[in-house]
Amino acid sequence: MAGCFTIIAIIILLALVISFPIASIGLIIGVAIAVWGFKERSINKELGAKSKKPITIVLVGFFVVLMGLSAQGASTSPEDVAETSEKAEEVSSSSEEEKEPESEERKAAAAEEEKQTEADAQEKQDKAEEEKKAEEQAKAEAKAKEEEEAKAKAEAEKKKNAPNATVTRVVDGDTLKVNMNGKEEEIRLLLIDTPETVHPNEPVQPFGPEASQFVKDTLSGQQVRVQVGKEARDKYGRMLAYVYIGEETIQEKLLRKGLARTAYLYNDLTLLDRFHNAQANAMSSGIGVWSIPGYAHKDHDHGYHYEEEKTVPKKETAPPSSSNTNSGGGNAIYYKNCTAVRNAGADPIRRGEPGYGSHLDRDGDGIACE
Repeated sequence: MAGCFTIIAIIILLALVISFPIASIGLIIGVAIAVWGFKERSINKELGAKSKKPITIVLVGFFVVLMGLSAQGASTSPEDVAETSEKAEEVSSSSEEEKEPESEERKAAAAEEEKQTEADAQEKQDKAEEEKKAEEQAKAEAKAKEEEEAKAKAEAEKKKNAPNATVTRVVDGDTLKVNMNGKEEEIRLLLIDTPETVHPNEPVQPFGPEASQFVKDTLSGQQVRVQVGKEARDKYGRMLAYVYIGEETIQEKLLRKGLARTAYLYNDLTLLDRFHNAQANAMSSGIGVWSIPGYAHKDHDHGYHYEEEKTVPKKETAPPSSSNTNSGGGNAIYYKNCTAVRNAGADPIRRGEPGYGSHLDRDGDGIACE
């Protein structure tokens, strides 16, 4: 391996000598002198001697090297200098020519990159605008759908609350007839009772005419909304319903004026709280039926008690009609009307019981003053 390095060193040295003869000779001599100086220094160090000779020899070696290099530079001819300059210019020109295409390529690449960046930015902007437009469209569609649903709901509510009948006749304060779906219906107003005016076996009661007149003035010929109760009809075939005129029932109007009282609470009680509220004002003010002590009773099913005197049962011979006599014959109890029956605490009276009479059983079901 050492032999190989030696051969390589010799070859390099020969190449330097051929190319730079003067500089090479100076370099060889100078290096040799410097090596000699370092060797002398090493010997003095081993002997412990102090001498300036080694350093002087080393400096002489470096001086010889410098002299050789200077001589080589001075020996270079002007032609060589010109040739060297031309070669340098050629190299420079070639370098510039090589750099010029490279510069153009870089510019083209930079332009292409900038163009791509702009394209990406435009694409991103277009995508953002499309997303924004889609979002706005979705919001608009949702709003339109919401408005349509609200409109449909309002129309349904309006249709639900729209009048569905026309009042053709007012029978009394709590009974009326309407034309509904092309058919005449008799309606009994739910949850209220007004004083009698047309009962065949009852006298006209206080505030009965006023109640009837108020209903006539309010409803005659008017379109109303009939809301049928949970039990659609009573045993007489009358429709049981709430009757709306505008946003309020006729029942509430009657109760507020003291022309009716709440009663017969065995059907649809949906509006009972509203009715009680309307009635409370009249009761506290003592107007209408509430102006007569003991006359009207809240939520009571036994009518109005205007006649306070009690009917004393009396013995009498049965009339020719057997309907006014008890089944046993002989002495019998007779009641002029249901008010007398109620005052006597005998209601209801069934057929065959003392005091029963057909004039007390208006529906003919065998139970009087029920």
